[in-house]
Amino acid sequence: MTQINPKLLIITTALLCSGCMQSKPVAEHERPTHWGTELNDQHNFYQVSSMLYRSEQPNEELKAEIQKHNIQVVINLRSRDHDQKVLSDMPLKLVHIPIQTWAINREDLLAIMQEIQRAKTNNQKVLIHCYHGSDRTGASIAMYRILFEGWKTEDAIQEMKHGGYGFHKIWVNIEKLFSPENIKWTQEQLSNPS
Repeated sequence: MTQINPKLLIITTALLCSGCMQSKPVAEHERPTHWGTELNDQHNFYQVSSMLYRSEQPNEELKAEIQKHNIQVVINLRSRDHDQKVLSDMPLKLVHIPIQTWAINREDLLAIMQEIQRAKTNNQKVLIHCYHGSDRTGASIAMYRILFEGWKTEDAIQEMKHGGYGFHKIWVNIEKLFSPENIKWTQEQLSNPS
């Protein structure tokens, strides 16, 4: 008899019970101006800062946006690496950091922050994406806001969940990543790469 993976059962049940309910975004007139700036709503493409962008999985249409904004580094958080097919004809550094949404951890976020740190050192613009550009990407942007822009943790989480990027409420594990211990550990690792 086949044994059922308890984690898979919990995730499947939660998905079926909740649908894929997204956190409610703040009303447009209440949305803080320092949150990401929408560039293309069809592709969940936003400018986060002068050097950082976020989106869903790039396709042929999004390639023009990547070129238009002089993005040089693309960080793919999906387990599948479609960037090698879609973006291989562009002069980009393609970085693949495969992450499972239900198992994202501080080491994953550290790897992303290290890539951002390298890009900042080289004055390169970066696009971070997953499949929808919502959850894994949202966690990455929140950690970036905290570590590189000095945001309060609560403010970064608010943007992640209610910025209109499509954050799914089911991923309660993501918010737990932003403990003071994890943030301090990530800062220490970035400060002392050895």
